[in-house]
Amino acid sequence: MEIKPKIGFENIKFGMYRNDILEILGEPDRIVTDENDEFEQSLEWNDLKIRLTFQLDENDRFTYLTSKNEQTEFNGCKIIGLDIKKAKNELFSELITEWEIDDYQFFETHFNENLWLTLRSEFGKVIEFEMGVPFKNENEYDFPK
Repeated sequence: MEIKPKIGFENIKFGMYRNDILEILGEPDRIVTDENDEFEQSLEWNDLKIRLTFQLDENDRFTYLTSKNEQTEFNGCKIIGLDIKKAKNELFSELITEWEIDDYQFFETHFNENLWLTLRSEFGKVIEFEMGVPFKNENEYDFPK
């Protein structure tokens, strides 16, 4: 599952409509509406170990990916299970020079706002990958063309 920062993953792009993605991935195993945002809904595929978030107020378009899929790759290198230092200092070093790190006692998040990309780590290894569509401004997504 090759990720493409600012674009999406595989042949799925940020901004695609839910129905188009369902034709590619099939029906999800679970649908969750965000209790804090009635316009945000996440679809989960258990076998793929991915969650895609859709903005209902943006015509039900794909805006965010969460993956624990061990086949998640960037430039041919698997991300899940990779040493967090290697992920940041080698794998993503050409794209990202600054990371915001939050320590939550038992895990850390490593976030880059320009790419809207997060690596979650535990015991020094990447356990989860997240990526969202970047913003043009505070109220507008920068969907790929």
